[in-house]
Amino acid sequence: MDFKKIENIFLMTFMLLNIYLLISFLNRSDLQHASTAPDQINLMREMEQIGIDLPNLTEEVREVYYVQADRNNLLEENSDQLENQAGSIAQDGSLYTSILSDPIEIEGNPDDGFTAADYDVLDEFITSGAVLFGSEYTFLRYDKSENRFVYAQIVEGIPVADGTSEISLFYGSDGNIISYQQSYAGPMTTQGSPMEIITDRQAVEVLFQNNAISSNTTVRQPILSYQRTLHLEDLSMYGPIWYIPVIDAGGERVLRVDAIERTIITEPTEPVIPVDPEELDDSED
Repeated sequence: MDFKKIENIFLMTFMLLNIYLLISFLNRSDLQHASTAPDQINLMREMEQIGIDLPNLTEEVREVYYVQADRNNLLEENSDQLENQAGSIAQDGSLYTSILSDPIEIEGNPDDGFTAADYDVLDEFITSGAVLFGSEYTFLRYDKSENRFVYAQIVEGIPVADGTSEISLFYGSDGNIISYQQSYAGPMTTQGSPMEIITDRQAVEVLFQNNAISSNTTVRQPILSYQRTLHLEDLSMYGPIWYIPVIDAGGERVLRVDAIERTIITEPTEPVIPVDPEELDDSED
């Protein structure tokens, strides 16, 4: 028996098999890329063709924590430190309302826009000690429908954009700011392990595929933010969402997409009635 010949046959067979498997793998990879990337490109092209104005969107993949805030009365406990303003606390302690003795003067207006100097003045006021815990907040947006500058608490580098921890500076008819309101969720801690979230581009695609945005709509830059997902008597949990301002025939509004579940979520409603943990336990029995 010619063992050398048999050995050569086996070697040739294995070599051909490896080549076949390699070609099959490469063809499968090409098929996967062809089935995903063109779909994404087509969605972007379709939106542009019907007049949807899009910002610069990315494919940056991020991991984000859920965070927890414990119930507190920090606004009520510290409001007596504030000077040159007349303030009041809501009955549940969640909202502080202030009338300023010295109005904040700014140059711009909602129709023509506000200047960089205007925003510098507002930032300085927020961090000057005239607002409680002001250093924890950053500018989020100007809400034209309610004539207010909105600042949001920053947690893990992400703004809380659901109204439960924000400062609203109200633009008055005289062109000055004479009052503000503040909510404050308090210090927050991360929970569990970080979770991978969808990209801002995928969030906009979710809106389009669910007919939440239509032709001739302007989509502003999506903002990764936190929204309260659970509100108990002693604590609240916050999860990541994409906060997406849009302008259409109905005016300016904000749409929200769950950054983990890939679903459109409704605008948070206030006030939220706390749930006693014992009631949850009883309902599970």
